[in-house]
Amino acid sequence: MSNKSEANDNLLKVKLALAEKCDRLIQTTTSVPRRKKLTNQVARFRRQAANIARR
Repeated sequence: MSNKSEANDNLLKVKLALAEKCDRLIQTTTSVPRRKKLTNQVARFRRQAANIARR
């Protein structure tokens, strides 16, 4: 593997890990605005991971 593909693989893992972290935080918080913010972050991280995977 080249350095670029290794970097993309690592970035993909990081984005998915952040999405999973936000998913866990959604389960623990009761604040509606906070839940909405986290839901949007999960969607953003998963979208970014999908874009990275297509490269």
